Amino acid sequence: MRQPLHCLCLATGLALGVLFVAGAGCGKTDGAPPAAADTLAPSEPIFDVRSVTLDARNRPDSSLLVRLRDLGVTHLTLVAFGWQKAPDVPTVRADTGDGWYSESHRGVRALARQADALGMGVILKPHLWVGGYDEAQDRSDIGFDTEADWAAWEADYRRFLMLYARLAAEVDADALVLGTELTRSATERPDFWRGLAEAARTVYDGNLTYAANWHKAYDSIQFWDALDYVGVQAYFPLTDATDPSLAALRTGWGPHRAALAEIHERTGRPVLLTEVGYRSAEGAAARPWEWPERDDGATPDAALQARCYRAFLSTVGRAPWLKGGIIWKWHPPAEVEGPTAFTPQGKPAERVLRRWFTGAAPSQS
Repeated sequence: MRQPLHCLCLATGLALGVLFVAGAGCGKTDGAPPAAADTLAPSEPIFDVRSVTLDARNRPDSSLLVRLRDLGVTHLTLVAFGWQKAPDVPTVRADTGDGWYSESHRGVRALARQADALGMGVILKPHLWVGGYDEAQDRSDIGFDTEADWAAWEADYRRFLMLYARLAAEVDADALVLGTELTRSATERPDFWRGLAEAARTVYDGNLTYAANWHKAYDSIQFWDALDYVGVQAYFPLTDATDPSLAALRTGWGPHRAALAEIHERTGRPVLLTEVGYRSAEGAAARPWEWPERDDGATPDAALQARCYRAFLSTVGRAPWLKGGIIWKWHPPAEVEGPTAFTPQGKPAERVLRRWFTGAAPSQS
């Protein structure tokens, strides 16, 4: 999600399915209260797949993966790109060169070896990049007016995805994401995606999912039964309040938790949140999908980011049908973005993740 998801509506509804602990952390915090005071937190790690998306231009120092392991991370998620000129141009170009390190085949292989040595797994999650670098990513709109154009695009996309199915097999990845936020294709062409899953399984025997947008997408997918997990890009709006309390954020998760539980019941598949992320900025809870443009003038708010993660972990994070969540995102120290970016590293949110991912209360100082 390097660019904004263009979603226009806010979900409303009753806060169904959320278990509240009366009086436990319901007020606003000053960012990251001592985790020992977090009476919502577990005494052991929650859900199976506790992942971060690693985004590295250059090869990271090995200490970065050690830090992630100690944070309680079980999997690295690595994003690689195919390139498409525009949503209505039926050509996908794959790039297997040595560009951005974590996106390259060379980098994926090396990072997978390092992760395995530390007891962590890998998830491969191909994306399509549409247009130029500074253009809005409207990959959800990729679609065509003629069957010939659909067939041409699907042939290209299949070749692109099968490169990563073979790479997933080579590095023994735990999961492969067949596509990310390709809403029109995924909802209008389900037979293509069933066939793609079948083709991927001829070369890769790990778990398959598809990363469906939260907005009018994941509950419309017709091929979940061909996959192992229901995958959801979980940028759900929680509240319009400018400085919401933890209680308000947890209440905001209510209707989304109920809807995710319903799709689990309908499909019989566990749910993997293929992206979960919040900017450390005002408005993060109202519009989590908004990407920080350069110098966008947003006011930093690391405390809100930390509360958003606590709300997620203490509501949906406890659901028995949740396979896991992939945090967006993490960088080598020299590449960390500005104070309003998504990464939780070096911010109060990192301490929140550590508390919930490890289940270990911090020592008292």
